[in-house]
Amino acid sequence: MATGLPDHFVDYLIKRDAQRADRVRDFLDSLTSYERGLVHDVAVMGYVQGLMRDRSEGVPKDSQIMALVIDACFAHDDMYPTVNGDFDKRDSVVEYFVQCQQPDGSWAQCSSNSPAADYIVQQRDAHRRKHPEFTYRLARRTTRFVIEAERTPGVDGD
Repeated sequence: MATGLPDHFVDYLIKRDAQRADRVRDFLDSLTSYERGLVHDVAVMGYVQGLMRDRSEGVPKDSQIMALVIDACFAHDDMYPTVNGDFDKRDSVVEYFVQCQQPDGSWAQCSSNSPAADYIVQQRDAHRRKHPEFTYRLARRTTRFVIEAERTPGVDGD
């Protein structure tokens, strides 16, 4: 198909399309099955809701959009199984730690992890007293996980 664009520009556009596709694939491949399911359910429903909206209404706030999409996912539980899933346990862990700035500007963990923020503040202050020439900061890591029990057909009532 003739585009009227120079060949080098068309080649560039094709290369960039492939790079974007690779980045999307790599991102999706990095997700857990639960995260991938959530992205699927909500993205598809968000797209459907977007197509159904009357453009004269304007654009709702992000929180309203999220509520509309999740509500629509609940209304179609067979089509959006991850949002509607009955997992054995969904939990999260919050832990705090101290980071120290490295000469190259990056940050490295320089303390143990603890669920007690006060304890980590004490650790940071101790690091500052011992090495005042360095820059320290508190960091918080939140890890969300899903525990799915292994099902044994014939034993678990399946």
